[in-house]
Amino acid sequence: MADSSKGMEHPTSWYCRFYNSVREAPINVPLLIISCVLFYKLGFLVRRLSGEEPHFSDDDDQEVDLQPLRQDFTVRELRKYDGTRADGRILVAIIFNIYDVSRSVHYYGRNGVNPNYAGRDISRILINSPEYLNDSEDFDDLSDLSTNQMNTLREWEQQYKQKYPFVGKLKEKLQINDTDEEDLELQQADPLVDQI
Repeated sequence: MADSSKGMEHPTSWYCRFYNSVREAPINVPLLIISCVLFYKLGFLVRRLSGEEPHFSDDDDQEVDLQPLRQDFTVRELRKYDGTRADGRILVAIIFNIYDVSRSVHYYGRNGVNPNYAGRDISRILINSPEYLNDSEDFDDLSDLSTNQMNTLREWEQQYKQKYPFVGKLKEKLQINDTDEEDLELQQADPLVDQI
């Protein structure tokens, strides 16, 4: 019975065999490393020659050829800039500042990671979670936020300010300029003159 157990070999795992081969012939480790580096370089060279450049950046911004926009918006007007317009422009607001994020369609576009952010004030979403997505067209003055929450929003806004072009301010109502007010006063005064 002792003879039969000596003749049978126990199956060993791959890492045991690898360890034994390294222990028996230590030259195998440098050979393995050199062959891995060569295969990597060869793959890189083949991709480069075929015109397929490897993309190592997580910044997938696309170049969008849109004229710079400089305008203040109300919440209702901002909602129109969700990427569905003919020009494809996407705007978001953070702490009452509006940024053009059109070049990040992969984040804010219809098939992007956060398509519901497009055309909205995303201040509360950035400090809370997507469940706070506000579907109303009411202006949010953010007055109930704590100091820590406002600091977090300022950090987010700083990132957007560095990455995306500033468009304008988010307003509760658009203000009528002085010339429009004078025209309105004249129009209202005219019917009174006719009656006298």
